[in-house]
Amino acid sequence: MKKIFVIIAAALALASCNDGFLDKKPLNKLSEDAVFNSDALAEAYVNALYTVLPDPYQEGNVGCISDEGYFRYGGTSTRYIASGFMDPDNVMYIKEGGQAHNTRTTILNIWNRTYEWIYRMNYFLQYIDQNGTAMSDAAKQRLTGEVYFLRAWSYFLLIQRYSGVPIIKKPHALTDDFTVERSDFDTCVDFILEDLDKAYSMLPAKGETAKGRINKDVVLALRSRLTLIAASKQFNDPDQPQGGIFRGAYSRDKWERAFDAAKAIVDRADVDGAYVLDDTYDGFWKDPDSPELIWAKYFVATSDADDNYTKKAQLLYTVEYFNGWEAFHPSQAAQLDFEMTNGKKWFEEDSGYDPNHPYKNRDPRFYYCIAAPFYPYEHTDKNGNTTSEPLLLYYQYDDMTRADFLVSKNPSEPAYSARGKHQCSGNHAGLELYKWFIPTSYISESQTGSLLYPWFRLAEMYLNYAEAAYMLGKEDICREYINKIRQRPDVMMPPVTESGENLWDRLVNERRVELYAETFRYFDLRRWKMADFYENVPLGSAVAMVLKNGNQMDTVYRVARLYDETKNNTNYYWGNKEASSTYVYSGYTSDPRYGKPIEYIITYKWLGKEYKIDFGDCILNQNPTPRYFPEDGRNYLMPIPRNEITKSEGKLLQNPGYPN
Repeated sequence: MKKIFVIIAAALALASCNDGFLDKKPLNKLSEDAVFNSDALAEAYVNALYTVLPDPYQEGNVGCISDEGYFRYGGTSTRYIASGFMDPDNVMYIKEGGQAHNTRTTILNIWNRTYEWIYRMNYFLQYIDQNGTAMSDAAKQRLTGEVYFLRAWSYFLLIQRYSGVPIIKKPHALTDDFTVERSDFDTCVDFILEDLDKAYSMLPAKGETAKGRINKDVVLALRSRLTLIAASKQFNDPDQPQGGIFRGAYSRDKWERAFDAAKAIVDRADVDGAYVLDDTYDGFWKDPDSPELIWAKYFVATSDADDNYTKKAQLLYTVEYFNGWEAFHPSQAAQLDFEMTNGKKWFEEDSGYDPNHPYKNRDPRFYYCIAAPFYPYEHTDKNGNTTSEPLLLYYQYDDMTRADFLVSKNPSEPAYSARGKHQCSGNHAGLELYKWFIPTSYISESQTGSLLYPWFRLAEMYLNYAEAAYMLGKEDICREYINKIRQRPDVMMPPVTESGENLWDRLVNERRVELYAETFRYFDLRRWKMADFYENVPLGSAVAMVLKNGNQMDTVYRVARLYDETKNNTNYYWGNKEASSTYVYSGYTSDPRYGKPIEYIITYKWLGKEYKIDFGDCILNQNPTPRYFPEDGRNYLMPIPRNEITKSEGKLLQNPGYPN
């Protein structure tokens, strides 16, 4: 009996607003002979495979489990991860018998989903290889190359989260043994590289296929990202040189491999002229034809009612819509690292920082990424009218001067919230995500303003190249490519001149700023083995407070500040109020930190100096489960879901620190 396939409609996954390649109607059930003997139907089958990883435009954004921001409604989608309570049971989705939210997902636990897609990929490759087909040779070659890439992409996503995983090269039959053991990390990397080599040999060059489809340059970009991760300390640690499932065997040659891989795609820009940094920082998400884009997922404005990803994209970036229901609040820790326009961080001497205007004179990328109180905010109504107005995100206190305010008790509630559509509260971070927002596009519950999500773009490749160069002692190349990014026409930040460890600080910070809210930060902190510091920084919220006394208006900001020992252990704005007696851990009562004061004075190292940053003025209890990275380091890798361990009859070895 012939098998029956359900060809998944992929129009929402990759279709461009104008000329994308997936604008067909959903297909019904078809026999395998029909699918694999038709160019169009085989292409539809492969189109569905592109959805192996949902785009990050969703409520439980990966940035909300890093130090970039948080999702205040996160619950079983983000907060249990961010607070260090991940385990093999709660990472399973509710539909799988676990506790994680089915749709507000961080797409961090992808084990079951990804292996389901790998089965479909393996079936395609096996059928194409073993059976005659009436497909054209050109379509057969191109689609086979796409599937090899997608399988490589799938395994990359797995090892990035779990390290070594089972390698499955063929579709399982009912009589097959499902108890497959995990392969060593290096073996997985080699397998992925083999698939990428096959894909590269079969795929067309840029411009020879439809927008959004995989081409040779996309293969080069993934090879760069893969080899960079494989060379990084998490998986290539000189202090733990022996390889195995949980990391690779240490070799400096892995940095040479990463350098060569990055150079291959960088040369496509610098030598061949195939790519160039966009003139504007927001071009790569506002312009489907941005010269910076290497591979992107394209959206249509409206979506089917059951599409939980595209429909909710708009929840990421603003409180203007849906009465304040939004999914990403930038943290104070994030704004800390956006430099002043003179290239200094605000806490450095002679930075020009003004505490009465804490968001003034920042790196221009700050204003593209983060919406701050009183700064211009454009938006479009359903009639297509675009207006610009200050972002009125503040508390207002009437009949109060600053002198009165500084000696008063902490007002428990503001007298007035200036935003009619959003009530400012202790659960709000005081800043909004502006990145991805397109002010000239109207959005609603059924319509997204997003045009695309960039899977790979040139700026990342430049940073990959810079990092590999640094690790090989090629500091001149490292500085050159950091500065290429900083010299984008609408950014124009001062050039980086440092060397040695200070240059490393610059490189880390440049990735932090340039790639903000693009899901890199969570994985970067892990591959650098730096998450145990940055993810234990308090999740502080800023507040702007307007004091009104007659016709006089004064604004006071509660933001992170440089430590002052004369104000230690107090909230600066209410001198009689001890912050440590107010801000305590709450949420999980099983947490040994429960009920204890939050550590809110953090020592940062930057360009060879140490700075104490005091978060005591911020709201530190706005989230019922404060951020925490476990001391045993188990969260450097994801736990394998319990149901997968059970299905393997115990052959799957659990990651370190988690119960079997």
